Amino acid sequence: MDTVREALERTAGIVSSSINAVFADLEKIAQAVAEASASLSGEPQRSEFLFLKREFADFIRKHSDLIVGGGIAYAPGTFPEAPFWLEWWRAQRTGDPRFVTHDLNPDSLNYYDYTSREWFTVPSSSGQPVAVGPYVDFGGINVSIITLCVPVSTPQGMHILGGDLTLANLEGVFLRALQLREPVVVLLGPNGRVIASNSARIATGILLQETDLQRAETEVNVSSDDLPRLPWKLISLAS
Repeated sequence: MDTVREALERTAGIVSSSINAVFADLEKIAQAVAEASASLSGEPQRSEFLFLKREFADFIRKHSDLIVGGGIAYAPGTFPEAPFWLEWWRAQRTGDPRFVTHDLNPDSLNYYDYTSREWFTVPSSSGQPVAVGPYVDFGGINVSIITLCVPVSTPQGMHILGGDLTLANLEGVFLRALQLREPVVVLLGPNGRVIASNSARIATGILLQETDLQRAETEVNVSSDDLPRLPWKLISLAS
């Protein structure tokens, strides 16, 4: 029988492998965006990136066990006809993913300022792929999600590609990998919010209480030191 540390290390490996497969396909799309941007002559037009609709439809379908949506947020000022432009698609029960409409008018009461969202600012600043969240995507799908973000540097600025995964989908991967009922184990995000746990008392999306943190016994990082795109940790709690 595995020790608790061995179970946590196995779980970290399985979770990391599952998420990195999604990152790998996002990075392929990012490369296509970089090549398309570099080949442009004159001002970019949105029509020159129409190929992304099919790319993201295939991406969302391929990773439907984890991903519920994805798309691209363009650097402000990329397109002369639309200073702010965001293209995002949401998975449907049948058929192609649905385009999600956002209000991108800064003068509107319902303005969705994606440039201020953590999933845009963090990878824009670091220039590195990263998982952001969990957070509630108000103005988006209004549920607690994690966004896997891949920045792509272009002559027009830094665009951000993303894939949204729900905590429910990720919790399934976590529980199948962990295979432990005791002790209590928590997958924790960098903001102190619970991504998953094997305890009904510790719900996904909540801030882990200080009293629980004080009971932490074994801790394992999900990401390796040379690939810190998953800033999560697994912790076991003393009973």
